[in-house]
Amino acid sequence: MRSAILCVAAVTLSACAQGTSETPLQASCEALVSAETGVQAADIKATSTESVPTGTITTVEVAGAQAPWLCLADATGVVIGVEYSQEG
Repeated sequence: MRSAILCVAAVTLSACAQGTSETPLQASCEALVSAETGVQAADIKATSTESVPTGTITTVEVAGAQAPWLCLADATGVVIGVEYSQEG
């Protein structure tokens, strides 16, 4: 049983290392930004995720927006909010 869990973990880590196109966190961020902005999911794309001391910040591009949206997640990967990165 333990070796099966380690195998799954190794496969998951190798998929991350190979640069999968989108993570579950990025998909969640895209959905939340879509709901907040009213913009269709097809017009929203997570472009990067950065680790910070408190968790992660995912940058989300929205068609027609002047600046990206930011999606904040805690250290456990739970999204705690989205915000527009520009004042106004």
